[in-house]
Amino acid sequence: MTKMTDNSHIHLDIVGGIAGDMFIGAMLDTFEPLKLDVFNAIEQVIPTSTGKAELCKGLNLGISGLKFSLKLANNSGEVKEHAHNNSSSQNHHSHNDNTHEHHHHHHYEHSATDQPHNHNNEHSHKTTYRYLCQLLSSANLPKNVAAVAVELLSIIAVAEAKIHNKTLDDVHFHELADWDSLMDVVAAAVILDALSACSWSISKLPLGKGLINTQHGFIPVPAPATAEILIGFEFFDDDIAGERITPTGAAILRYLKDKNLLIKQPQGRLMSTGYGLGTKVFPNMPNILRALNFAKNTEDNAFQGSLQGMIVIIEFDIDDMTGEELGLSLERIREQVGVVDVIAQTARGKKNRSVESVRLLASSEHYQDVIATCFNQTTTIGLRYRFETRAYLVREHNETQGVAYKQVSRPNGFLTRKIEHDELLSLDTLNQRRGLKAQVERLDQNIK
Repeated sequence: MTKMTDNSHIHLDIVGGIAGDMFIGAMLDTFEPLKLDVFNAIEQVIPTSTGKAELCKGLNLGISGLKFSLKLANNSGEVKEHAHNNSSSQNHHSHNDNTHEHHHHHHYEHSATDQPHNHNNEHSHKTTYRYLCQLLSSANLPKNVAAVAVELLSIIAVAEAKIHNKTLDDVHFHELADWDSLMDVVAAAVILDALSACSWSISKLPLGKGLINTQHGFIPVPAPATAEILIGFEFFDDDIAGERITPTGAAILRYLKDKNLLIKQPQGRLMSTGYGLGTKVFPNMPNILRALNFAKNTEDNAFQGSLQGMIVIIEFDIDDMTGEELGLSLERIREQVGVVDVIAQTARGKKNRSVESVRLLASSEHYQDVIATCFNQTTTIGLRYRFETRAYLVREHNETQGVAYKQVSRPNGFLTRKIEHDELLSLDTLNQRRGLKAQVERLDQNIK
């Protein structure tokens, strides 16, 4: 089995959501050498007469990435695509636009006839936690991989047992409904084992909204087991409907947290990226899981100590507001949560009219609220926005002799300070302001 170096840090940008197949697609797009191990492990669990795993290129709202799925075999031995049943990766709709199908009623079968589905509503012993753990442990999998796969199952089982007031022996895996779901668990286990020496970080988790149709009726998202697994994680609401995180996706995140592999922020030099695609298409946002692979703790790492993150650039032009009106509106926009910076420049627009070109930087968590504020505070009827990756240095807020300043560590080891603007407002003259600024920002340049 391939073991990746411990010199890597992996950051997951959970943009559209996270499901087992999205995680696998993103990681195999980032770490191509793991593909062979993943496919070999799947062959030990999924009968060839059932189908085979497939990894293919695709697009979601213009973003290219990998889609991981199971091709089921029919009676003639031919294979056909079998889409995952999670709402993060499939566009299932019921009679209500805010309701998304979440298929809990299939059952996992492993019999002498290698039947992948049992569509009866009665529980099969072969969907139980104990049976599936025994199946994984007895399969011809590397010991560590089997152990990780069982841990992922255990995370889901404990949550299901609590939600339904059952013992572990009574838990049936509705979310491991078909062969593809068990395949996701095995593939994720291979990846997590191979990257066990790496550190990880994640973005905030999208909450989702609306209802999903389950065996237990319509329930709100996140699904109860998913919410139970993700206690302690930080969420945000991007106002996009649907189930954004599946139980398998949640179990992967909980595994990383329980193993103390999650740290607060990404670090190091960006070496590679990867994208796992969901099938569902969201309005104005790609349904992707992005992986960023950083090399850390290397002597030639020029970006050591810097952070990476996704930023949204918003642009629009104004030619029918007075200077006073626009100035006040831009101040209101600057006050909006999620706004990083606002810049306005005078330019020439259509019919050679003078226009103000406005450019905003906003966080990916709050960009939709920022866009709404732009429409509410200005006369613009259209704007442009795009997602970009930025690198930035960590800022420390300090104080010396009662004067506040920001401090950053540069890649070459030098420290630089900048006095807070509000500290200069009470000073009457330019010389006084310059003097205090120089006093606070002066540094011993031997600091490294």
